[in-house]
Amino acid sequence: MIHLIPRPAFYEEKYGEFVLNSTTAVYADPPLEAARDYFVQSIEKACGIRPAVVVSDKAAIRFLYDVRLPKEGYRLECTSERIIVQASSHAGALYAGISIRQLMLAELMDHARVLTMHAVVIEDKPRYEWRGLLLDESRNFFGPVTVKRLLDMMAYHKLNVLHWHLTDNEGWRIESKKYPELTEVGSKRKGTQTKAWGKKDVEWIPYDGYYTQAEIKEIVAYAERLNIMIVPEIDMPAHLGAAIASYPELSCRKLPMEVPILHSDPNCSIIACAGDDFTFKFAYDIIDEMASLFPAPYFHIGGDEAPKKEWKKCPKCQAVIRKYNLKNEEELQGYFNNKIALYLKRKGKRLIGWNEVLKAEGLEHSVIAQYWTPLKDPRVADHLRNGGSAILSKHEAFYFDMPYAMVPLRNTYRFEPEQLGLSNRNDDILGVEGTLWTEWIMTQERLDFQTYPRLEALAETAWTPASQKNYAEFKERLVKFLPVLDKLGITYCPSHMWDPSLWRRLRVTTKFHVSDAHCEYRRALTHYKWKKKKSK
Repeated sequence: MIHLIPRPAFYEEKYGEFVLNSTTAVYADPPLEAARDYFVQSIEKACGIRPAVVVSDKAAIRFLYDVRLPKEGYRLECTSERIIVQASSHAGALYAGISIRQLMLAELMDHARVLTMHAVVIEDKPRYEWRGLLLDESRNFFGPVTVKRLLDMMAYHKLNVLHWHLTDNEGWRIESKKYPELTEVGSKRKGTQTKAWGKKDVEWIPYDGYYTQAEIKEIVAYAERLNIMIVPEIDMPAHLGAAIASYPELSCRKLPMEVPILHSDPNCSIIACAGDDFTFKFAYDIIDEMASLFPAPYFHIGGDEAPKKEWKKCPKCQAVIRKYNLKNEEELQGYFNNKIALYLKRKGKRLIGWNEVLKAEGLEHSVIAQYWTPLKDPRVADHLRNGGSAILSKHEAFYFDMPYAMVPLRNTYRFEPEQLGLSNRNDDILGVEGTLWTEWIMTQERLDFQTYPRLEALAETAWTPASQKNYAEFKERLVKFLPVLDKLGITYCPSHMWDPSLWRRLRVTTKFHVSDAHCEYRRALTHYKWKKKKSK
């Protein structure tokens, strides 16, 4: 068994063992030098050994540029004398170095003098080009240290997209120079809903936090070194409560409101006016600002859960419906989405929206649908047949904020597009993405619990060919990997909670929605206390 997560596309174990120490020389062809430097620095950070960087291509470890290999793929051959990495890109060489690090168990070798690696041949490439994770910081804000820690772990598992949900009803978390009230007002709320969807308990402690543009630029650059693209999500026309509290003229009725505290607050149903020029000026200005911070060729606008009751009563919205012969308010949202999509297209970016954006006819073909809804949506298959693209985030497999009782680990690992009525061979499926919504995730420890080891299962689903996947074998590798998470201080979900019984699933799911969103996590806390006591 090879101890790599995600499992490579092909590997063959050989006879022999390579030994790395501080005199081991490492060379890279010029296009791969940044990946080599990351490899050397990460080995030193993990265990204290710093291999020697040299300019000789006779070094024991060599990163060689080979244009014949896939964009993010690599070939790795380890013998007792040398390790040869071949890659056509920084990404491929980076991932080869990470595979070497995992195989040497570098994170477990504190102050070691040598690291060893069994001889092996690996030929590897990703299954999907989009291997993503969403982090919601509107509901709860975590800050740069937590985000960088998450980026490090994403890279360690060969994930390459951070979908950053920075705005919603409960908070606006990114500085705007043109609209300063977005953070002066929109980043603050009077309290936080704490208990469950079915409860209205509020902790009345003022809450705020946002990223400056300088912090954003620094984090984007940090991610780029790890081959991680950051895609911002600025929700519109719905989930815009914090922005409307900052600029009431965005709404149909132009009435002042506060940043919502309760996730079911009636003000959460107030959305941007689709008939007012100011709405589009605001949207275009924000896109311009965000485009200067995020170079990714994608921009997420959400587009989901948009109540239309305000539009039904709004003279300006109704005037647009009449002017463009739209059938109803659903088509008005299609009009809204297309205007934003075409503006983004002129900026060299593609619009991404949750699959509800497909409800309107005549949607711009460049739009990417992110498929999250629990039930099959035939519109997604139609969108793909008509030349559109999709990212798959099936609720029962990839909603990591949910209890393991609702989203067991096996669901994440065993996901295949056929579960959504889509072809496994469809090239227009860009990839898969896990989501970390944070309505009930308020601490780093809780974030860890919800994320790990789901992140490992997501990574293998996104990277490894379906023919190479086996859940029982994956769990064997995962259990051997847990000491690495322990060493990194990650409070992952205990193994006995990964795949609960049917009885526990029903019981916890009911409590989660009705009365206690933290019941499963509290059970894990008992395990952590026992584990800590046992280790003393």
